[in-house]
Parts: sequence; structure tokens; C-alpha cells
Amino acid sequence: MPISNIQMVSFRNHQQLDMDFSPGINVIWGENGSGKTAVLEAIHLLSIGKSFRTSKMTEIIKHEKDFFRVKGAFSSENKEDEILFSQGKDRRQKIKINGKDVGRKTLIGQNPVIILSPEEQNITKGTPGNRRNYFDKLYSITSEEYLNNLSKFFSALKQRNALLRENKNKIVFEAWDETLADLGAKVWKAKKELNEEFMTYLSTASSSYGDGSISIKLKIGNIDIDKKQMKEMLKETHDRDVINKQTSVGPHRDRISFLFNEKKLRNFGSQGEHKIALVLVKLAEFMFIKEKTGRAPIFLLDDLFAKLDLKRSDAVFELLKKNTQTIITNTDLFNLKNHGIDLETPDNKSFHLAR
Repeated sequence: MPISNIQMVSFRNHQQLDMDFSPGINVIWGENGSGKTAVLEAIHLLSIGKSFRTSKMTEIIKHEKDFFRVKGAFSSENKEDEILFSQGKDRRQKIKINGKDVGRKTLIGQNPVIILSPEEQNITKGTPGNRRNYFDKLYSITSEEYLNNLSKFFSALKQRNALLRENKNKIVFEAWDETLADLGAKVWKAKKELNEEFMTYLSTASSSYGDGSISIKLKIGNIDIDKKQMKEMLKETHDRDVINKQTSVGPHRDRISFLFNEKKLRNFGSQGEHKIALVLVKLAEFMFIKEKTGRAPIFLLDDLFAKLDLKRSDAVFELLKKNTQTIITNTDLFNLKNHGIDLETPDNKSFHLAR
């Protein structure tokens, strides 16, 4: 659902901020350091339960304050949800939907968002873990079954790793290996199916917005392993796992690569190719989420023009004109007008933030 209002207290450099959004294109503009990206971060937090800028939630709390609180209203024609997220310096978290306490898992998939920001370049440039996290989040948003199995898998993994640290007898591991192999195989099976679907949208994005000369693909290993095979692998790697105090087999170790015109992007891609690839991945993500959930995700674009050439920016805006709520940060309004974004229409809106 589109977000209609957000209220932030002691969030980053904002003591208090209240904004009402339009259902179309919203532009937040101002100098660097005025807190534009923090607004996108707060919306992302209400949708995913995590920041896209830091894994340490206490870093978000305004200096010399004890907590932050952010509240958002997500509205459609026949429904409205109020979501509240608060975090204290003591690491206590509270999440409420319409006044009812919920866990972070409940947020995922309720109001999907897509973030295109400098931090997201880790998807193509970063470690295998960055790509795993990206696809785990994407597939969790679009498949409740994937989310449930992945959550159970990580719970079992945590228990098995605890046993490894205690150096327990091999017999103790039989039950946990059975559980982990069962859940791991389920995650891999679902991931294979979802990967194949995502690849079709990646292909569409490449052909539609990549001049026809760009081909971007996914490459992933271990995805065809079944429960029996994984259980055997856990037994084979047991001694090594005891030494390393961690489980070395499972979906948490998947190595995912992007191929850009058949070459490994992370190893051989230029700066320009990484930027193009990220936009294509995000456009595919938009189409994938919309098709799988039946809802158009909110598009959050951070400092778009500083990172993309005019042609790629136009490709993004072409998609945004298709009845999608979009929230953009920029230092001024000039580039937006050049791209045909009319801020005078009722469905579009601009906000100026001062330092």
C-alpha cells in the first residue's frame, strides 16, 4: 500500500518530522546533510523492519537521545494500517501494527518497498553474503512459504552451531542434521523456482532498458541438492565444522553471481556496468514483486542523478509513470523537470528540508 503519512522522532538528525505524501511522485530536496535519506530509511524500516544503511539500529537514534520512534500510515482505497517502530539505546525494540504488538517477520511483505541507493551497489560489487541477503529478502517478501522455511532453517542452524561450539558427541547431531537437511532442501527447492521466475524479469529489464546489447544473468551453485544429499554433506563436513565452530553446508553459504554479457560482474565489471546492472536488477525486482504480490511496491530513490547517467534515469522514470508511488531525494528540482516530472499535478508533491 502507498504510504500517506510518516512521523519521526529522534531519528538520525531529525528531532521531529511529520510528512504527508501524495500517491504519485514525491520529491524530498535540500542540501546534503539535511536528512533526506533518513526519510527513506524510516519508510524502509516500517516495511522491512531493517535499515538499508546500518545493521546497528542504535546508530539511528539522534545524538544524546535515548530512543527513536517512527510511525507510518499506509493507505489504499479500502484499507489503512498504522505501523509503529521504536528502538531504545538499551536495544529494546517495539513494533506495532494498528496498536497490536508484532514481530519483525509480520512486517515483511505487508507494504513492499524497493530502494535504489548508493548502499545497494553492494548487491553487484559486494560479497556473496550481500547477494544472499538481497535475494533472501526479495523472496521472503514474495513467498510466505520461503520466509517460513528460511526462518526455521536459521533457527535450526543457530542450534547446530551452538552444539558445534560445545563439541558434542556426533550422536547428538543426528536429529539436528535431519531437521537442517529437511529445511535446507525446502529452501533450495523454493529458491530454484523463484530464481527461474526472477530471471525472466531480469531478461525483460535487460532487453527493455539495456539497449538490447546487455545480458544480465544469475549464477548459483548447490541449488539442486535434496534432503538426502545435504544430510550426507553435513556428515562429511562434520569434523571440519567442529574445528571451525560453524556449519559449512546449507543455503546460508550459497554463492550467487551476476553475469554481465556472460562475464562475472563482480570480478570484471566496470564502474559503469555495475551502475547499469543495479538499475536493471531493481527494475526486475519491481516487476517481480508486483507480479508475485499483486501490489506495486513503493519506489525509494536516493540521490538518483548523482549515480546514473541521463539515459538510465529515464529508464527508471518510464517505469515510475505507471501508477507507482515514488519518493525521490535530490539536491534540487532542476533535473526532475528535465525528465518530465510535473510537480504541479495533484498526484505529485515536493518537500524542502533545510540543514
